[in-house]
Amino acid sequence: TILFCSLTICAFLTCMGLTFLILACAVPTPKIFYPFFVLLFYALSVIPVFLAKRSTPTNETTPKSEFALFLTSGMVISAFALPIVLAHAAVITWTACILTIISNIINYGTMLGYALRSAEEHYGSMF
Repeated sequence: TILFCSLTICAFLTCMGLTFLILACAVPTPKIFYPFFVLLFYALSVIPVFLAKRSTPTNETTPKSEFALFLTSGMVISAFALPIVLAHAAVITWTACILTIISNIINYGTMLGYALRSAEEHYGSMF
């Protein structure tokens, strides 16, 4: 039941984060969908860590895993920087920028919480 509870919390937080992202596109200026570009960063930011974990199943630190963490951190920073750059260029409003950053905090916090789960669970942890 602990696994079910943690997955339910992850699902709820992800839905809440995506709700903020949809609000960023709909509330300030309708039909401006530029904040949705952070979805690319959500999908791409976990791929390097998954590939490095798959090739090095032990908990030892390798240059490959360090480079994967570097790429992941670059994509996470880019997800936070993109709405700020778009708002500074007046492509989106600052309200949309703030809603997108709130969405980023919730979604990346959920991903981090999933990644830091204990390795004793059946599905394993990311790190």
